[in-house]
Amino acid sequence: MLIKRGRLRPFSGAITGVDPFAIIRNGALVVDDGEVLDYGTASEMIAEYPDAPIVDSPGLLTPGHYDAHVHYSQTRIMGTFGGGLLEWLESVTFPEEARFDDPAYARSVAREFCDALEAVGTTSATVFCASSPVSVDALFEEARHRSLRICAGLVMMDRNAPSALLTPAMEAYDQSRALIERWHGAENGRLTYAITPRFAPTSTPALLEAAATLWEEFPTCTLQTHLAESTDEVEWVRRLFPDAPDYLGVYESFGLVSPGAIFAHAIHLSDREVGLLAESGAVVAHCPTANRFLGSGRCNVTRLLKAGVTVQLGSDVGAGTTFDMLEVAAEAEGVPQRRRPVDES
Repeated sequence: MLIKRGRLRPFSGAITGVDPFAIIRNGALVVDDGEVLDYGTASEMIAEYPDAPIVDSPGLLTPGHYDAHVHYSQTRIMGTFGGGLLEWLESVTFPEEARFDDPAYARSVAREFCDALEAVGTTSATVFCASSPVSVDALFEEARHRSLRICAGLVMMDRNAPSALLTPAMEAYDQSRALIERWHGAENGRLTYAITPRFAPTSTPALLEAAATLWEEFPTCTLQTHLAESTDEVEWVRRLFPDAPDYLGVYESFGLVSPGAIFAHAIHLSDREVGLLAESGAVVAHCPTANRFLGSGRCNVTRLLKAGVTVQLGSDVGAGTTFDMLEVAAEAEGVPQRRRPVDES
């Protein structure tokens, strides 16, 4: 057991109502075999654990951050302008993601991505790879040598994208199944798999059915996709799936709106969709920096929270302009203004 002394941001305000960004300048953690047992001011911890040796930490002591939605295959195009969502996908994103069938390129970006997460204190992330299985293997291989907790999956698309990125539904099912069997639960559960149909516009009914079948067969996997990020996207989905009551109804018809599902963005929702998200126990990944960068609109997080929807934060790199989840939080609706740090000894 030892005491790590330094600047401490415990984020206790998430429960107590105190400013969650407040810093205890002379704070301390009590650590035993890698597990945090206690925290508070240094004077309190030293008095409580008088026999524990004291180690001074030059950095900020803070809990690891979680990124609920990020694209590792977009690391090198972060902040690259290309118009609104659909134009940006066509002109910037798809050409970059086509490079991930090259193992050397995928490994190089995976290393940069994991370095970037660690540099900002993100220790856990739910990640979109690219549409090549090579991209998934590269990320998990890199992550297995780190202390990161990664949930990631192969991007499944079978229409409305460049042919190099498209995979027929049955082939996407086979590739995803093989990756699940290889990686889901690896490293004592630190690495897990996310079934990943990109979004409804790049999915035929057959592909969404394949995703649903995978989830039935492997129910401990996560399911991740995009939802109602832009008004043009919502209108496109309406044309592609005219029998669905709304965008979320497309996923609902395939049994994909359930606990364990993460829907990124969720900006332009009807009351029915908000109610269904709350009732289902699915999660919305709110991505404020990406929403601003692409001009997609402002997510009414207060509306979601009041309805009982679980909302988590995502950087959404590369449309998102930072990996730093504190910067993402500062951009999000409803985050309190930062106050002067607490200064205790």
